[in-house]
Amino acid sequence: MKTYGSEPGAPSPVQVGISELAVSEGDDTLKSYGLGSCLAIALYDPDSEIGGLAHAMLPDGDAAEHNSDRKPGKYADTAIRALLRRMVERGASYTDVEAKIAGGSDMFEFDSFGDGVGKRNVDAAKAELEKLGVPLIGEDVGGAHGRTVEFTPGTGRLVVKTSDENESSVSEL
Repeated sequence: MKTYGSEPGAPSPVQVGISELAVSEGDDTLKSYGLGSCLAIALYDPDSEIGGLAHAMLPDGDAAEHNSDRKPGKYADTAIRALLRRMVERGASYTDVEAKIAGGSDMFEFDSFGDGVGKRNVDAAKAELEKLGVPLIGEDVGGAHGRTVEFTPGTGRLVVKTSDENESSVSEL
């Protein structure tokens, strides 16, 4: 899935938008912008260098009313299952897959709704990963700030850029 920009030989990142997911391999870069309460879920197999990134918007697809017409990337639980399935179809070993997550901020407080969507997204992803036996080896979640992530399947490197009105930072998981 190599795509090239204006610089000769320079790969362009593959954008993974809200409710989308993508699977790739090697040095490809998968990128998601503007994560607030949404959750970026990065799965990868270090041996095959196959990985995927999902930009999940909501926690529980199994409980969704209209789940027959949903995008699997829309929900944390179904995004994880879809990523795993697509990765294995491309040659990843299910038992070697590891996970990293970022996002899940609670940008706004609504006391009447209990836990915010961001926290529920994080909890749903962790529960699904545990249920499927996929180890979570890195996370940058919560808070009240936006994030952008860049994921490289070949190395499992997840770069998280954080920004709020006072400061910006970059971390690597």
